[in-house]
Amino acid sequence: MLRRRFMKAASFRFILVLIFFPLATSCAGLHKGISSSSGGPAEASPTPASYYHTILGLQYEEDENDQAALKEYLAALRDDPNAFFLLHRAAAVLNRLGAQKEAASYAERALRFRPDDLKLLVLLGHIYGASGMAERAIDAYRRVIQIEPKEVEAYFRSAEIYASSNELEKAEEMVRKGVAADPTIPLGYYYLARIAVERKDLEEGLDYYKKAASLNPSFERAYLEMGDIYQRVGKAGEAEQTYRQILGEINPGSREARTRLVQLLVQEKSFDKALELLNGLAQEEAQSIEIALQTAWVLVEKKDIPGAIEKTLSVVKARPEDARLKIYLGSLYEENKEYEKAIETYQTVLGRGAAQKPREESSDAIEKTDYDIHLRLGSIYYYKLKKEQEALEQAALARRIDLQRPESYLFQGLVLYDAKRYEEATAVFIQGIEKNPKSPDLHFHLGAAYDKLNRFNDLIKEMEQAITLDAKHANALNYLGYTYAEKGIRINEAIDLINRALSVRPNDGYFIDSLGWAYYKKGMIRDAMVNLKKAVSLVPDDPVIREHLGEVYLQDKLTDLAREEWMHSLRLDPKNEKLLTRFKEAGFGEPILEESSERTNDLPQNPQTETSNQKEIPIESVH
Repeated sequence: MLRRRFMKAASFRFILVLIFFPLATSCAGLHKGISSSSGGPAEASPTPASYYHTILGLQYEEDENDQAALKEYLAALRDDPNAFFLLHRAAAVLNRLGAQKEAASYAERALRFRPDDLKLLVLLGHIYGASGMAERAIDAYRRVIQIEPKEVEAYFRSAEIYASSNELEKAEEMVRKGVAADPTIPLGYYYLARIAVERKDLEEGLDYYKKAASLNPSFERAYLEMGDIYQRVGKAGEAEQTYRQILGEINPGSREARTRLVQLLVQEKSFDKALELLNGLAQEEAQSIEIALQTAWVLVEKKDIPGAIEKTLSVVKARPEDARLKIYLGSLYEENKEYEKAIETYQTVLGRGAAQKPREESSDAIEKTDYDIHLRLGSIYYYKLKKEQEALEQAALARRIDLQRPESYLFQGLVLYDAKRYEEATAVFIQGIEKNPKSPDLHFHLGAAYDKLNRFNDLIKEMEQAITLDAKHANALNYLGYTYAEKGIRINEAIDLINRALSVRPNDGYFIDSLGWAYYKKGMIRDAMVNLKKAVSLVPDDPVIREHLGEVYLQDKLTDLAREEWMHSLRLDPKNEKLLTRFKEAGFGEPILEESSERTNDLPQNPQTETSNQKEIPIESVH
């Protein structure tokens, strides 16, 4: 066939017309359809110009240049508007280009000439299916089956449409008809396997995948699904063997098989085997960035953070323009407590030049990335390096990028709250709510700030608003419930609120303490003791929970246990003047406040409770 590069000169185009003009009668089977037996309209005789454009269109299709091919077919159709072959090709190309509406128009025109053409009917079914016109697609495939009952593609395509509509019984029926029409096609058994797995019948699904693989030993997708089932039923050895079979016999370059095998080995804590596999692949593909990143991930899971950093650095050097790689490297530096290096790495992303921005990354995506980096930097400055002003500056920089997003308001407000700058924190949270009135977290944190300012009614209002916006906002439910319990009001409502919080986080020691304290306030001493002892077991180093348990012990005349718990609480928080006074009033004398061996200097990074679990304000919510 003539190559496209020989068709550029005008003289050569003229020669082509001369060559193909005599073929107008002998090649009518290619370009011209005879009147159909069903009374369809006859096609016009082809012209030399239409043949010329048709040949060019075919050549462009062979070169996978659909846009150019379409241009030629449309040019040919201007001369021969009723040419079946051209209408069919134009419909096929338009379908591949995603222009289904136009594709359907050309296919329907072609169908007028040959209403029983199987290939055209199958194409029309594809077009209708891609356009979301399921019923029309099914009708087209039904017509194909009526004409040729052994056309299995029509059965399988119909099954796909039924399955996408969750009509699994109809989908299975069509697949089984397709398998009956030709039991040698592996795709039929593959579809039966998928339907079985969708029904949660993994054993049947596995059998069908095996059947598909036996008919086509290189059917990679079937083997991948077999491996997935083995993993789901806990047969890690069989899964590993299946993935290794893909890499060894079917497709040594299978990225999915390699990734699944590495993940499986890591899941089984077989880190060395995973690294051995990746190192072997790295020798074969020395420049593979993906393999290097997978190796870094395995090293992270192995807790070898320095090794992961070294491996990731090599990838960053190979692709210095990739911001995501640098962000990952920065997170590894954070994990390794190399905070200055983390800051430096994140700053290189923020300082990217226009030429360094990845081409596929839109300006919106870049702004979102930069926004998040500013908040990560702020978190490092405040919680790791104790640099309050730098942290606040990062929050302000994030807000310059996007005034609407709530995270910068949350972060800045939390830093101010933690620094006991409650009026300023309140103002920031209010600003955030003005931009995000439906953010339950902003209402929650504003309520906590109001609590510090002794604005009880405002506290209640904001916590109730947070719960209205998110009925499962566990922190707001607990905070409000504990507030009522602490004040000794609306105790039944307090218990209900705290139980709702526990339904979301049933093993939260602070919430369990709140419930115990509410029971204590209601006079249910035994229930209070059970819950507070459980809370202590979950959070052994919280001074408030120890104080609560001591109070309940004292109420139950268990004075030795009460003194022990209060001593523990005071060792954890020696400045608790209220408890010191209570300790002496109970006749326990002067407390011995030597440092407890259980006390840790690694205080929480988050601005949580100072006097009780009701004040839990997790910074994680801003990430």
